[in-house]
Amino acid sequence: MLSTAIKGRCVAGLFALLCATAGAQESNRPPQFLRDPILGLRLPTAGAKLEPLPEDVRALCEQIADTETWATRQWIYGVAKHSTTTYYLVNGYSQRRNPKPGQRLYFQHIDGGVYKLSGTECNGDPAGEAFAVRDPKQIPREVQQELAQDLVTRMVRAAGSAQRLRAEIKRQRIDFHRLSPEMQAAFKTYFGPPH
Repeated sequence: MLSTAIKGRCVAGLFALLCATAGAQESNRPPQFLRDPILGLRLPTAGAKLEPLPEDVRALCEQIADTETWATRQWIYGVAKHSTTTYYLVNGYSQRRNPKPGQRLYFQHIDGGVYKLSGTECNGDPAGEAFAVRDPKQIPREVQQELAQDLVTRMVRAAGSAQRLRAEIKRQRIDFHRLSPEMQAAFKTYFGPPH
């Protein structure tokens, strides 16, 4: 009997935690921070030196194109070209167009995505999943490496310097060991003391 009560409280606590986490992604104001799609590193939205994803590219990608319900803003964290295909590593947020009473205006995406654009066709996967699965049929290894290197370059620029990026990685306690091998190779010098 006591066991049932404890399990019930644990389930209720877990549900409350999940709801709080989900609610943290939504707000009535534009996000003050952008979150990179791989490390999860937070950068101030104001003054972030990130390139917005071009509207024509975003419009081709169904998952991040504007709809009657949402308008989406995405920033580029990495670009790689392979043959006739361009890969974009992006993340951003969406704004509700016609919110109903009680609905929050903004939704910040946590995972971002890797979008593969070939001609007028676009498809994508969550960024974390794309690098965790490491399927060369979806994203060739050399493209993953190129995206990782471009992410480093863009993050250094967004942070203001290599030293600031290193400090933010340390301050935000980013776990090196949860990164894919391509990301570990690209970010190796930003974890731990500088050489």
